[in-house]
Amino acid sequence: MIKKILLILPLALPLKAQADDVSPLDSLIVHNVSLEMLEPIKPSYLENITSARIWKDNWFLSISGGASAFVGSPLGCADLFGRIEPTLSVSGGKWFTPAIGGRVSFQGFKLKNSMLHKQSYKSVHADFLWNVMSHSYNARDQPKWKIVPYVGLGIIHNEDNGNSPFAFSYGVTGQYSLSQRTHLTMELGGTTTFKDFDGRGASNRFGDNLMSLTVGLSFSIGKVGWKRVVDANPYIRQNEWLIEYVSSLNDCNSLLTRQHNEDVESIAELKKILEIEGLLDLYKNHSKNEGKKTPSMKFYPKNDYSGLNSLRSRLQSTQWPDNSLSGDSIQGKGSTESYKSGSSPGYQSSLQGYLSGLSKSCIGAPIFFFFELGTNQLTDASQLINLDEIARIAKQFNLNIKVCGAADSATGTADVNHNLAASRSEYIYSQLLHRGIDKNQISEANKGGIDTYTPKEANRHTSVMLFLK
Repeated sequence: MIKKILLILPLALPLKAQADDVSPLDSLIVHNVSLEMLEPIKPSYLENITSARIWKDNWFLSISGGASAFVGSPLGCADLFGRIEPTLSVSGGKWFTPAIGGRVSFQGFKLKNSMLHKQSYKSVHADFLWNVMSHSYNARDQPKWKIVPYVGLGIIHNEDNGNSPFAFSYGVTGQYSLSQRTHLTMELGGTTTFKDFDGRGASNRFGDNLMSLTVGLSFSIGKVGWKRVVDANPYIRQNEWLIEYVSSLNDCNSLLTRQHNEDVESIAELKKILEIEGLLDLYKNHSKNEGKKTPSMKFYPKNDYSGLNSLRSRLQSTQWPDNSLSGDSIQGKGSTESYKSGSSPGYQSSLQGYLSGLSKSCIGAPIFFFFELGTNQLTDASQLINLDEIARIAKQFNLNIKVCGAADSATGTADVNHNLAASRSEYIYSQLLHRGIDKNQISEANKGGIDTYTPKEANRHTSVMLFLK
């Protein structure tokens, strides 16, 4: 086919130059493609932003012990060190983000009041936690250090006098990571409540304070760590660029497709002219002698009408009852052929035998429609133009159509390939109905999985054949 095109070009170029209604492409559009924009993007992350995990992960439980000192109003006679007593603390909570968390803490044991009498107490308070080192999560999920100020509100109970006023809690916690789930903690905290907590002082004013210093361990429960948030801006920019690039390619492809269709039509017409004029064989001989020096042609070659004579010879052999051919003759190159009408007594039986043979065999070559692997989607939607022509010819000449689906036996089971072949033939069947073909003119067949053609992708097809009724 390529040789024929090359041989027709010497004749096509002068004719194309004379055609005013043909507008060839002035130039081919060349795109400067940025290979970087076509590469997968390596994720980048937003600074100081992580994905919040509200309930599932990052729970903790802390146990600590140390010393506490009660400083009340009235103060009493002893100094701070004379009021020190042991204390215990248990707390549990959760980190909602690397910076924000909450906990519920229980604390208690002994204290010395303003009279230096020992009293037992218990305190329960809920605290708001703020990790001032949260920016460290940008570098790693589990930083070594945390510094966590906190404030809260709760109830403190004096077991000796029965007072249970509400109290404010506050302080700061330092945490050092021993492992992924175990942390060493040190906490300096305070609790402030009303003056009469220890039994002495006004009941409507704040003044009694309990200060504590504890050391302990904190254990993480459940999944720990944080998921960083991916920056979407690079993906947005790449998608916008790709949309513009695809749009420009579509425009270019449409332009090239239109030019290609015009070229195909021109080449087909030129081939017909060369065949009728008897010049096609001459240019074929040029291709066989390609590369050899041939003498230049100084005159237009004589037309021997070999193409037309061959056509009439084939028609004559079928004994068609067409008197228009009677007595005609064509002068060829050094030969003369005469044709007579096919009005012999047996032409009717010959004609019926010829038509009967056509009704059992495909008219022309089957037309194939190729599909994507495992689907009933065409590899190229432009194949549907063949269905337009098939429908037009079938309606014009009242022809029958046979649709046969097939699949590639190299992939899939026999049942899968049988169903896939049926799906592909059904798709072409529906497209023919859509183009106005009566369903009684169409028959379907199923080859299932086959390995007839090479490459194996060619076996994923549906063939369409035309028959006389």
